[in-house]
Amino acid sequence: MLNQIISGTPMYVWAILGFLAYRGIKSSVDRELTVRAVVIIPLVMLALSVQGILSGFGADPLVLAAWLATMTAGAAVSWNMVSDKNVRILADKGTVFYRGSWGPLVMMMSIFVMKYVVNVALHVNPALHSNMLFAVISTALFGLFNGLFLGKMLRVLIMYKQAMSSSTVFTRSATV
Repeated sequence: MLNQIISGTPMYVWAILGFLAYRGIKSSVDRELTVRAVVIIPLVMLALSVQGILSGFGADPLVLAAWLATMTAGAAVSWNMVSDKNVRILADKGTVFYRGSWGPLVMMMSIFVMKYVVNVALHVNPALHSNMLFAVISTALFGLFNGLFLGKMLRVLIMYKQAMSSSTVFTRSATV
């Protein structure tokens, strides 16, 4: 049965896995990113999550509430984990420096595996589409992982905006 599941998986799913693995491995080393690059993975993961929730369970208010609640909790946790030790804004270059970490790879693979398992479970047992416990647990986990990505992204974007504003003020006052 496992062989059937794997062989029946569309090729684009493996391409997504490859992209996420590539990005996760790149995250393990110190790097500088543009602001655009800072938002790519959190938004891709958010899109995958929303697509999975809506296609698997619809827009049920309880399902969406579980997703939003755990996303908020995850965002609060990751927001507080961002510090000058692991993220610095390089205002003179207009980039963000990230200290290398395996955390993003672990989170991306967790979301991918979870989404894969949920989709397989829904395909093998269509009754799970209407099983509220399965839906709430699945979407709560999606929300938690999304929140971890989004909280860090939002904190970094605010740090970036503040640094760029301070840099502009400093540059203006230095030229007067």
